This record gives sequence, C-alpha cells and structure tokens, in this order.
Amino acid sequence: MARLAPLFAVSALVASATFAVSLAGCGRDERAYEDPAAVGFGTDAGTGGGEGGRAPLAECEESTRDPHVITQDNTLYQFHPPDLTFTNRGIIACPTGGAQPTSMAIDRQGIAWVRHSDRTIWKVSTKTLQCEPTAWQPPEESFGQFGMGFSSETKGSSNEVLFLSDTAGAGLGRVDTSSYEFRFVGRYTGALADRGSELTGTGDGKLYGFFTTSPAQIAEISKGTGAVLDAKELPGVSAGDAWAFSFYGGDFYVYTAVPPAPGGPPLATKGSTVTRYRPSDGSVTVVKDALGFTIVGAGVSTCAPTTLVR
Repeated sequence: MARLAPLFAVSALVASATFAVSLAGCGRDERAYEDPAAVGFGTDAGTGGGEGGRAPLAECEESTRDPHVITQDNTLYQFHPPDLTFTNRGIIACPTGGAQPTSMAIDRQGIAWVRHSDRTIWKVSTKTLQCEPTAWQPPEESFGQFGMGFSSETKGSSNEVLFLSDTAGAGLGRVDTSSYEFRFVGRYTGALADRGSELTGTGDGKLYGFFTTSPAQIAEISKGTGAVLDAKELPGVSAGDAWAFSFYGGDFYVYTAVPPAPGGPPLATKGSTVTRYRPSDGSVTVVKDALGFTIVGAGVSTCAPTTLVR
C-alpha cells in the first residue's frame, strides 16, 4: 500500500453481477472457508527461514492464513474475516530512523515484508515482531514507492513470488527474495495504464491490484506481462489518504481512510473503513467503519483460503 496520495475472473465471478453497496453487515459471518492445505498445497519450503532471529512460523500455520494490517503508528493487527475481528499483535519497532511503514506483504512462514518511507524493506516476524533488514535496493528510475504482494507461482504451489506495483505508474515488477534481484514485468494496460496500485495474491496463482481511480477499481493482473485482464469498479469506494488491500476466502478487503470534510473532526479519531468486495454476488459492503486506527499496509499469505465452502 502506498499511503498519502498514492474480476476479473475469480472463478465464482458473474461478469454481469450488479454491485450492491450496504452500510450494514457488521455482524459475525458464520460461513465456512476451504482450507488451502486440503486443495493441493505442497510441503516444499517457501519464502522465509529462521536466520536473523525472525522466528518464522511453520508453513501455513493457522495464524498465517489470516490477513494482517499495519497502522501509521507501527501497530500490527491480525484480521480474521469470518468474524471481522482485529487482534492487536503489538508495535513493530524496527530501527528505521523514523521511516514509517507504507506497504506490506506476508509470506507462507508468517514473515511480514514491510516497505518503509525511506525505500527500505524489513522482514518482521508476525509471531515475535522481531525485525531483520534486507538488501533490497530499488531501481534508480522507478519503484521507489510501491505496493506489494505474494502470489503462488501456480495453482496449489507452495512456491511464491513477491510482486511490486510502482506507485508512480511504471507497472509491475517482481523480486527474487533470496538475491533481491528485481525484474520488470510490464506496464499495466487499457484504462489502468500508468496507474499505481496495491497488490494482493492468492494460493491459486492469481494476482490482483487495487487501483486508486475514482471510484476505485480491483483488477486481475497478468503475472507474466502486467496486462490488466479484467477490472471492476467499486461504487462509492475512494482510496482517500491511506489504503491497503487483501484477499480471503474468495473475497477482497479494502482498507481506506478518507480525509474529513473541512471543519470536521480529525482523521485520527475515525481511522480506516473496511469494505468487502464479494465477486460471487457482485456486492460491495462496508463491513467495518471508524476502526479508530489508520491502516497503511496489509498483507496475506498464499496460505489463505481461496474459496468459500457453501
């Protein structure tokens, strides 16, 4: 997620679905979700490891299946979509010299890859909150600021790739998480060309972007070319001053903080709003409002459930 200025074909999506905006729906969601471990995830070691005291979790341990979000004051929360609860995991205290978090991705061992405003990426254990610096160096000409997200290489694979989306609109790139080598993938296409986005990926090998248009849009992105495969507008959704994006159980969750009207209460007293886009029925629903904290980054591992079990 890039804060402070700056489907597609999910299998269940009905292309002609009509969006329905509802300000209700904050109650508990009793639906059951499919466990990725039951749909063919392998046992290969994924991204992560134990070096540097990062205390990774076992691959696809229960907590790695939930989205996590980070706030402007460096607090990490675990978000559980089935009952819409946020659990405070603590304050991240990486020695960044005052640089603040601006985007986040999470790998299959529960390691958060957190981009900061000084262009660095830190690895943070979602279990212990221990920090480890990385050797990431952005290209000189672009990708100084970016959204980020992991996606499985193929459907059901335990191998995953970290993708970046340039905030200034240069397009899509990918990073080798061992060597930190960057490779440009391609520019976005169509009406979303030259636009920036936040990213989220899935365990079935898909990659999606939340584009900060007006209204905002969610689009499936080709991981091989950067082409926009399909896009859907989110009526009534604006990125505002701070935004983030994650996937869970066939649904997409957008976290936005819209600045107050002139003369209104300060933004800090309201915090972010959580909006769910459900491709299976086309609905766009505010599920949490006025959280009391402002979310500036979100991540979910490719261990998250990919479909809803009816």
